[in-house]
Amino acid sequence: MIRPAQMADIDPMLTLQSEAFADKFTAAFGRHGAARGLAALVRTHHLQGPASLQGMHVALAQKRIVGTITMRTVEMRIDDGGLVEQAFMRELGTWGTIRAMRAFSQLEHYIGRDEGYITDVAVVPDLRRQGIALTMMRYIMQLAREMGKGRLGLYVSASNTKAIALYYTLGFREQLVRRSWWNAVFLRERRWMYMTYPIL
Repeated sequence: MIRPAQMADIDPMLTLQSEAFADKFTAAFGRHGAARGLAALVRTHHLQGPASLQGMHVALAQKRIVGTITMRTVEMRIDDGGLVEQAFMRELGTWGTIRAMRAFSQLEHYIGRDEGYITDVAVVPDLRRQGIALTMMRYIMQLAREMGKGRLGLYVSASNTKAIALYYTLGFREQLVRRSWWNAVFLRERRWMYMTYPIL
């Protein structure tokens, strides 16, 4: 079962993402700062309320959250920068907040008016390679079609060959490769592929 995320999902959803994207969490919060970073993100969601969950979906198996996926569109409200900074300052301090904001800025993307932009595709380790990511992607593809979007887009690390293979299987194609030494420093990966899927 896949459904929109709810406030009660925040803790398990972010815990799953912190494990699935450990490299990004380390880049943003430091090698020993994952717990504080997780607390900052939880606080951010609580300060902003349900609006912060726009576009986020979870996959459930026997009431357990086993996967996450997000699709952002231009119609969705962006995060309140003031509240994000407030939450981060409280949990991370000044330097920690600057580091986290700089790392997350490397992942920013201008979302086109006809685009559904996919992020946060994650599955719990013990259930990977069982079709959950494929099911979530197909769910989002249908949702984007129902919303009248013309295409889907996503970024994926050039070294994440399993994810790239999944996206190719679904019909996504590489549009460009973004190379950045900043990404190499902050995200431990210099090359990121932007892939798109045309919705017919």
